[in-house]
Amino acid sequence: MTNTAGFFRKHWKGYAFLIPIFLVLGTFKYIPFFNAVKMSFYDWNGANVKDFIGFDNFIRLFQDDTFYTSLKNIGIFTVSGILIQLTVPLIAAVLVFHVKNMKLQNMLKVWFVIPLVIPSIVIYLTWQWIFAGEYGVLNQFLEAIGLDSWTHAWLGESKTAIWSIIFVNFPWIGGITFLLYLAGLMSISSELFEVAKLDGMNAWQRFIRLELPLVRSQVKLVMVLTIIQQIQSFENILVLTNGGPGDTTISPALYLYTKGFSYSEMGYASAIGLVLFIILLLLTLINNKFVKNTDKID
Repeated sequence: MTNTAGFFRKHWKGYAFLIPIFLVLGTFKYIPFFNAVKMSFYDWNGANVKDFIGFDNFIRLFQDDTFYTSLKNIGIFTVSGILIQLTVPLIAAVLVFHVKNMKLQNMLKVWFVIPLVIPSIVIYLTWQWIFAGEYGVLNQFLEAIGLDSWTHAWLGESKTAIWSIIFVNFPWIGGITFLLYLAGLMSISSELFEVAKLDGMNAWQRFIRLELPLVRSQVKLVMVLTIIQQIQSFENILVLTNGGPGDTTISPALYLYTKGFSYSEMGYASAIGLVLFIILLLLTLINNKFVKNTDKID
């Protein structure tokens, strides 16, 4: 206890710089969170109506067919997102990492990082234009190559809308995920690559036996970030389909937004948010339990 007090007396100036960060986090993150937990037990319209109703919001939520539809949709989005983020950016990072020409390698890094600075709304509006019905780029391309029968109202038909949303951002390489994998590969000792070369490993064996095990921590982090991103994101669906046609592409986050800000059911929206938080927490704990870090691999 004495050592701890002495440590803080010695370094208090450094820790003082954290006070503004804690204040901002408390004001904009923790206070709204605990307020939402409290309001999930109220019939609250966000303004003048606030009646305590106990667990009624949760009982109603677990009998809500639209909520179950949104959970099914987010399950599809999350599984698809994990499969995409664990394969395509990793393969791209490995290929870029092994480019011998440093000038070309740096150019490829810049090329894959540039999408980070493009606002998401611009990307979603671009894909909305690509998937548009009569004048969409995709349909016009299909007509140009004689595949008129393949044209669809991609975002307007229930059979194609959800897969069209998943296809957004194709080829799914640029961004933080690519950088994480690349940083993991760059941290591997060059001596290990020399040993792999002496052992006669080909590219596939090197990837399976050396590179993939040593980027396991990055894989774990990408899985957590992808799950959080998929469950929390709604702006892509809002822009592309607004949850339609019908409820075929609605997500829990979009359902929360609609209930809270379109129908002024802030108490019910708070209950949806609390359930989403619990689901996210459970998925993160499961991921931490079953996916090993690099330094724990035998």
